[in-house]
Amino acid sequence: MNIPPDVNSFSVSFFPNEARLVNPRLSQVFTEKLRTKFLNETRLSLVESEGDFRFSGAINDYRIDPVAVQNNTAATQNRLMMTVNVKFEAPAHPELAFETPFSFFIDYDAAQNFQSLENSLSEQLSDQIVQQIFNKVALNW
Repeated sequence: MNIPPDVNSFSVSFFPNEARLVNPRLSQVFTEKLRTKFLNETRLSLVESEGDFRFSGAINDYRIDPVAVQNNTAATQNRLMMTVNVKFEAPAHPELAFETPFSFFIDYDAAQNFQSLENSLSEQLSDQIVQQIFNKVALNW
């Protein structure tokens, strides 16, 4: 871990979904996954606000695009893409601060019903983006 020894707490503001495609669970799921990752995998304590490490931002993009088309008519594969803009602040360590978009996508069979897959896919996307954020902050990748 590359967390300075004088950093003892973190806070995570709610990440609203500002994308055109709305998943009513997405903001809550993403925010909780980010909190849980840092709580479970670091020595840091979660505080309501003004943590030594501070996370804020928004889900800026959440969309479905066709990626494989058969006979120029129907998609055989669709891609669910998610982008989260993250503002990270560390007041005692301003050199660590950043504001960066993090993205991930998952391809799925277009013949499947998206509504039946969406919760699982959005959880997987959230997990991957949270891991990217964790890597940048805690592991300095």
